[in-house]
Amino acid sequence: MSKRIDNTSCHCLKMRRSAGNVVQFYDSFLAPSGVTVRQYSLLNQIGQHEGCSMRVLSEATDLDRSTLTRSLKPLFQAGLIEDRKAASTRNSMLFLSEKGKNTCEEADQLWGKAQSTFEQKIGKDNVEILENMLTLLQDL
Repeated sequence: MSKRIDNTSCHCLKMRRSAGNVVQFYDSFLAPSGVTVRQYSLLNQIGQHEGCSMRVLSEATDLDRSTLTRSLKPLFQAGLIEDRKAASTRNSMLFLSEKGKNTCEEADQLWGKAQSTFEQKIGKDNVEILENMLTLLQDL
């Protein structure tokens, strides 16, 4: 169920609800892969930065370490990622497992469908306007 944005005048609340709606939209497309859009994003970053440390992944995802640790826990539990750090060292070396690579490939196809459907529903011109507005919001 979508969160309504027409029952408030607060710009911040409208943005939060809209962001939730977009996440829900993408999650519904990615559901068959067994990961959420947030998890898919993490898997992608780990795949792009193979062997990365938590610090590097934190910087790449713009997540603080505690949030990142909590977000990675279900991916470890599902066997999608591995930490191949050397024995008796603290620095992680994160990799996608074979299962993680397969899941990421499946999710990539589903994400592409979500992207296309999003553009169809919103309209390419409106997506461009939206992305320009989101870029402006980065500097608030």
